[in-house]
Amino acid sequence: MRTLYDLGDAFNGVMDMALDETMDLNVLEECLQTIEADIAVKCERGIGLIRNLDTLREGMEKESKRLSEQARILKNRIESIKVWYQRNLDAMGKSKVTTTRGTMAVQNNPPALKVTDADKIPAKYFDVIPEHYELNKDAVKTALKNGEDVPGVHLEQGRSLRIR
Repeated sequence: MRTLYDLGDAFNGVMDMALDETMDLNVLEECLQTIEADIAVKCERGIGLIRNLDTLREGMEKESKRLSEQARILKNRIESIKVWYQRNLDAMGKSKVTTTRGTMAVQNNPPALKVTDADKIPAKYFDVIPEHYELNKDAVKTALKNGEDVPGVHLEQGRSLRIR
C-alpha cells in the first residue's frame, strides 16, 4: 500500500500491523518499542504513521456514509415495489401467488392499537414509571471550578497527544 508519508521500513511494518484487525495491540506496542532510531526521527515517522492511519479512517467513514445512504435508498425502493405488488394482488383478488422462486402472499397483520384520546383511557391501563434524573455535568463542572464542594465528584486533568 502506498502511504502519504515515507515511513521507512520499520514504520511500514507497523502500518501493516495497525491495519490487521486481528493484530493484538500489545504486539503493535512492542514493535514500536523495538524500533531503534533517534527520538526526533521516531516521532517524525510516528506523526506520518498516525496521519496515514487517520486519512484511511476518514476515507472509510466517508465510504461508510455513502454505502449507508445507498442502503437507505434501496430499502425505500424495495418497500415501494412491495407496496406496488400488494396493491396489484389486492386489485386482482389474489392473496397468494406461488412461483419457482418463491411465494408472494398478502395477509393481515396483527391488530395495531391506535390511541385517539388518551384522556379517556382508564388509569388501570397505565404503568407508573418513576422519574428519571440525569446529571447536568456542565453545572457540576462550573460549581467545582468556582470552588464549591460537590460530594461524589471531582475534576480530573487528563493528558493527550496532539499533532499539529
